[in-house]
Amino acid sequence: MDLSDFLASENGPAWLPASVAEARKLVYIGQLFALIFSAIALLAGIIAIISGEFGGGIYSLVAAGLGVVVLLMVKGNVFANLDQGRFKQASDALLVWTIVGFFVYIIPGLIMLFGFLKLQEIFQPQYQQYQAQPAQSVPAPEQPAPLPPPLAPQPPP
Repeated sequence: MDLSDFLASENGPAWLPASVAEARKLVYIGQLFALIFSAIALLAGIIAIISGEFGGGIYSLVAAGLGVVVLLMVKGNVFANLDQGRFKQASDALLVWTIVGFFVYIIPGLIMLFGFLKLQEIFQPQYQQYQAQPAQSVPAPEQPAPLPPPLAPQPPP
């Protein structure tokens, strides 16, 4: 069993947009933390069961198992879709596995949530800066029209 069975590669394809590449990096870091926390939970569960604390040991083993499931599903559903350009499917899967990750471990879940939020930037419409057209000059009038002569004053009646 190799570590690449659990983890995706650190870098994705070179053609990924910047926000997607940053989101992928955050999810990768969250995945690393989930792997570390799962290993710690596995060891803590085994030690707790050996020492006679069955409740805490079983909880730790279940958390470690769920953490491994999250690792495998994130690799298969999120990273595979991101690397193939299916950003909507990757976003949906990442949201589901981030929520599940919150129930197992808070810190990896938060990091993956930040990756999910960064991934949402790809769905925002891209506006281009409006380029003003050069002003057109209006020809100046040649000469103003003559004014009518003033009215003569009227004598009072």
